[in-house]
Amino acid sequence: MSMRGYSGSAVAGAIFATISGLVFLQFEGMRGGLIRASYDFPFSLRSPSRPDEVAIVYLDEESHRDLNQPFNAPWDRSLHTRLVEVLRQQQAKAVAFDILFSDPNTNASAADRLFAEAVKKHGHVVLAANYLRSEPAEGMLQETIEIPFDDLQAASAGWGNVKMNLDPDFGVRTHFPALSDVSGYGEVPTLAQAAARIVGSPHAQRPPAPARVRWLNYYGPPGTIQHISYHKALLPEGVEPGFFRDKIVFVGAQQSADFSGKGKDEFATPYTRWGMGFAPGTEIHATACLNLLRGDWLVRLPMFVEAIALAILGAGFGFGFARWRPLYAALAAVGAAVLVAVSACLLVWWTRHWFAWVIVVVVQIPVALLCAWLNQSLRWYVERKLLVESLSLHLSPSRAKQLLRQPELLRPGARLQKVSVLFTDISNYSLISESTVLKDLEKMLNQYFEAALAAVHETEGTVIKLIGDAIFAVWNAPEEQTDHQIRACHTALRLREQLVLHDAQNENAPLRTRAGLHTGEALVGNFGSSKRFDYTVMGDAVNLASRLEGLNKHLGTLILTTREFQMGIEDNFVTRPVGVFRFKGIARGVQVFEMVGTPDCADATKSWRESFGDGLHKFRRREFEEAARAFEETLRLSPKDGPSQFYLKQIQRFHEKPPDENWTGEVSLEEK
Repeated sequence: MSMRGYSGSAVAGAIFATISGLVFLQFEGMRGGLIRASYDFPFSLRSPSRPDEVAIVYLDEESHRDLNQPFNAPWDRSLHTRLVEVLRQQQAKAVAFDILFSDPNTNASAADRLFAEAVKKHGHVVLAANYLRSEPAEGMLQETIEIPFDDLQAASAGWGNVKMNLDPDFGVRTHFPALSDVSGYGEVPTLAQAAARIVGSPHAQRPPAPARVRWLNYYGPPGTIQHISYHKALLPEGVEPGFFRDKIVFVGAQQSADFSGKGKDEFATPYTRWGMGFAPGTEIHATACLNLLRGDWLVRLPMFVEAIALAILGAGFGFGFARWRPLYAALAAVGAAVLVAVSACLLVWWTRHWFAWVIVVVVQIPVALLCAWLNQSLRWYVERKLLVESLSLHLSPSRAKQLLRQPELLRPGARLQKVSVLFTDISNYSLISESTVLKDLEKMLNQYFEAALAAVHETEGTVIKLIGDAIFAVWNAPEEQTDHQIRACHTALRLREQLVLHDAQNENAPLRTRAGLHTGEALVGNFGSSKRFDYTVMGDAVNLASRLEGLNKHLGTLILTTREFQMGIEDNFVTRPVGVFRFKGIARGVQVFEMVGTPDCADATKSWRESFGDGLHKFRRREFEEAARAFEETLRLSPKDGPSQFYLKQIQRFHEKPPDENWTGEVSLEEK
């Protein structure tokens, strides 16, 4: 990908990832579940800790049965009197009743009086109040609060609201705020805050700023805080010595905040989503009190800080993922999600701060990954289209699509492989181009190349390059072809046949294509880069095929091959040897053959081929006079035979300057 393409796609990914995160952060309907998950998740990985500052006495079902108390009415308050006395004797630091005593018992005034006396005697008992909020038809908000009846309230050390902030999943995650000016009361603390104040906690003395929400810091799943059944707390042997000493003891039901059976009083906590059950309301109040005692509640980062963090992370992932291929980007996304989750947990555990990090994991990272994937897919599609067009210059369209399924061919690098090489050139092209109008020359060349390339593609050859008016093609690469010499030979003959037809249609500009064919080892592969495909072939085999093409000009032939090539076709085509040549830049002598045609021309050409072969044999034996007569006989049988004319000129030169005594019949060519 170009730097400009990368920058554009990276910017788009960064923008989409950033905006998606900020949108989810802003709109409650979209973010609620993600916010709750961000708060809940760190608790699941943290080991529970059992606090010893607080204990709970539960009005559970076992106590109902053992103490013979009804499930659908308030308990006998004489039991509460006994409990407060037991807790005083066991030196409980404070007692907090999560039970609403809003009305005196009309038939048990003595019990109420004794209960109030026990509360006053203990000195550190706080009672429950219930905050009520309603919106009448007129649209005016009405707030009231139910508080303990007067005598009990006067005997207590204070009272506190037991209302809870419920989330849509019936979970409790925040401290209920302290209220003011409700039904004429100045300040209305929570039950947890009132209990913490009694024991002198500095964190409970004044309410937090309205904008600063305290988030509950749970110490473990439901049941983590020490607890005991109500009926056992009344028995001398029901609890171990010192169980209540120096503790704040919360007393409440597991079913309701008033009396058992009135309503369910169990709520979701961060552990509920992991299948660890619901917590009684009393345990949540005890947890809030512990937070105030220890000062270890959680704090959510300010909204603007979260927005900045999400913007930075979204932009970072958008830029980062755009750099990698889809698989690597996906692995990076998984790693990034794990890293964000771990960092968020450590932030909670070490600093007690948290933020809406799940938005990053389930929204921003997927959006950034999707943008990267869409960009990569689009880029892959465009590159594939360009590659198909590029390969179509070398191969037939069907062959190009077939090779696209072999990605190893597209990687930079080469291997040594045996190939058959074809080099072609237009005879007298310079003279033709000088005598032809440019527009006509362009049209003629287009027709020429269309016919020539079609001939290569018909035999599934690979066009390596078009060099001016020359064509460079190979067979047996990139895929192996056991009959590569035969395929190349068919192409050379088709070129000759098609161009004869082309000449008939272009009488003013006859074209003759010369071809050189050789089989040998060469380096084949992509000599470009991972960004630019340039499939080519290099080596002496290519140079030799090019030399053969040039030799046609001297011999007056159209198709010449080496012996290495001719061995692969001698049973399928008619050829004749035309001599051994030593080319400039090639150390060894090369045995060269002319391609005559298909087997159906064997009889018609037999006489002059045999005559020429006899002359060539005598020429190499230095029998120049006999050789000249044989070549002349060949010209009588085939008047335009170029090789015979070439050798007659060679014999004439040897008459003027005989070859040295070590001459073996080779012809040396100074021109390339």
